[in-house]
Amino acid sequence: MQIGDDRLLAVVERPAAAPGPAEVEITVAYCGICGSDLHLRDVPELFPGGTVPGHELSGHISALGDSVEGWSVGDRVAVLPFAQCGECDQCLAGEEQVCPNAVANGIGLGTGRAGGYAERVLVDARMLFALPDELDDAAAALVEPVAVGVHAVAKAGVDATAPVAVVGAGPIGMVTALVLKARGFERLVVVSRNAARARAAEELGLRTVALDDAGAGVPAALGGEAPAAVFECAGTSDAATLALTLVRRLGRVVLVGIALEGLSIPATAIVFKEAELVGALVYRRAEFAEAIDLLAQGRVPAEDLITDVVGLERAEEMFQTLTAAGNTHMKVLLKP
Repeated sequence: MQIGDDRLLAVVERPAAAPGPAEVEITVAYCGICGSDLHLRDVPELFPGGTVPGHELSGHISALGDSVEGWSVGDRVAVLPFAQCGECDQCLAGEEQVCPNAVANGIGLGTGRAGGYAERVLVDARMLFALPDELDDAAAALVEPVAVGVHAVAKAGVDATAPVAVVGAGPIGMVTALVLKARGFERLVVVSRNAARARAAEELGLRTVALDDAGAGVPAALGGEAPAAVFECAGTSDAATLALTLVRRLGRVVLVGIALEGLSIPATAIVFKEAELVGALVYRRAEFAEAIDLLAQGRVPAEDLITDVVGLERAEEMFQTLTAAGNTHMKVLLKP
């Protein structure tokens, strides 16, 4: 499944390539459709024609390249799609989430290698994480987005007694809120403009506030306090502005959503509050492993987040559905 020059997804046949040294071939079980796939496919500079998207995948090893040790054909795995080199200054300092080589050599990220919208994919052996028996293949396709939530929570730098808010109840906002809940945050509220997604969040035990009521509703839901940290998960300028408006003095706003357009935000909200604005890109390897544990233990309930599973041939149809106004899906998986 690749992006054509007309920017539409189409099924194509590609010759199979054998894994090279330190590579393995993965037979894909499931691959999630990510919000970044939806948005970046319309940006040829980032997703050129011929790109095979897909970076949220699970599967099993079907072939081993030379010098691969510690893995066997048939092993069930999740794939960390960013090819963090392990050798640069950032990786050696334990900050591999900002490795400068990670995207260019990753899979399904546009400028790197082919991704998981396929029957098979080649990955580096160091990108593999073993799956426990308790975690099925469909749920394992959510490891990558849950890892994003794990990293975002770490970037907030607040403990579980602090009041926090999540702006946006899409897939990333939902998993971030569920990671917070799993970590013991009780004073937690999700701001949603989508009523259906707000209901889904409520069913998962999350308190929600409508976007139009956020100014008064968020502190009311947090016992009269402004949030110490706000997670902006919608990826829009308005959402970032709202997050800065909501956060308390000396608080922190974590930008998790990716805004393709420039952000127009009120500098006064940052200066007068001495608020911090930080980005959360992807995740460290330890955070990816933690995401596997959270899903395997049921502390992030994958079955409640997966709203549809379709074949590769329906990928373009599902892209149209997911970008339509009023979309109610949470996480859609492709099954080759």
